[in-house]
Amino acid sequence: MSFHATCLPTVSLILLGTLGAGLTAQSLHADENLFGYSYGAETLPKGRWELYNWATARFDKGQGTYRALDLQQEIEYGITDRWQASLYFTERGHEIKGSAPVEDGEPEYPDRSSFEFQGLQLATKYMLLSPFKDPIGLAFYGETGWSRHFKISGQQQDEYFFEGKLILQKNFLEDQLITTLNVTGEYELRRLRGESDQDSEVEFEVTGGVSYRVAPNWYLGVEGRMHSEFPNSDFAAWEHYGVFAGPTIHYGAKKWWATLTWLPQITGWPNDPERSNNLHLGEHERHEIRLKVGFNF
Repeated sequence: MSFHATCLPTVSLILLGTLGAGLTAQSLHADENLFGYSYGAETLPKGRWELYNWATARFDKGQGTYRALDLQQEIEYGITDRWQASLYFTERGHEIKGSAPVEDGEPEYPDRSSFEFQGLQLATKYMLLSPFKDPIGLAFYGETGWSRHFKISGQQQDEYFFEGKLILQKNFLEDQLITTLNVTGEYELRRLRGESDQDSEVEFEVTGGVSYRVAPNWYLGVEGRMHSEFPNSDFAAWEHYGVFAGPTIHYGAKKWWATLTWLPQITGWPNDPERSNNLHLGEHERHEIRLKVGFNF
């Protein structure tokens, strides 16, 4: 199936259209995502279900044309009042033309236009302390999954990953001001189709945000993300890093909620002067926009 640039705004507009319905004042409920990239410490109550739809647009590598769209559908269930589990189905699309690095006259990866099934993920979260009942919220999150297309180039692969996350959340002003901090470590094992070599990487990421309720149902805030990778578990060989920061807006109704976040890259390393003098555009892009819509039942 072909993937065109028009897919990015079309998908976003369809999901954003839900923002115009059901404007009923409600307080923040369990596991409602105020941020696009950072998780809160709360979990779903026992026996409750939630359905998420994610759309992440990544674009601009400093040369040529580069657009990527990551879609994700998640079903989440509260096993107990402190423990929940999730199943994800993912899809990925690329529109690439002349944006790959060139070495010895050959591009690192080919141009492509595609949209395909991506993979599956399983996740679980356990809350030790509630941000609404305890002085600070604390939770642990674990995830594993399989991916069949490389995030950067869209090339076919077999990738398996294991992720662990520490989640902290602190609420102020009777839950009108919400802050969160996530620290994540991930191990990836990847082999591109047609190649015999297998690569392994360790990713380290810190995300965090501050969000303030400006009106009933509405939160405005800022979010930041720092992502880095180390090849073959060698922490002395820092491969790259990227730092992102930008605004986030959240709306929560009685049975559904939506969050929109824009994270432009602020700085990164290493740099390619032909692309940028201060950004890392090999593994990352100049801009990421993420829309999440959740339904409770």
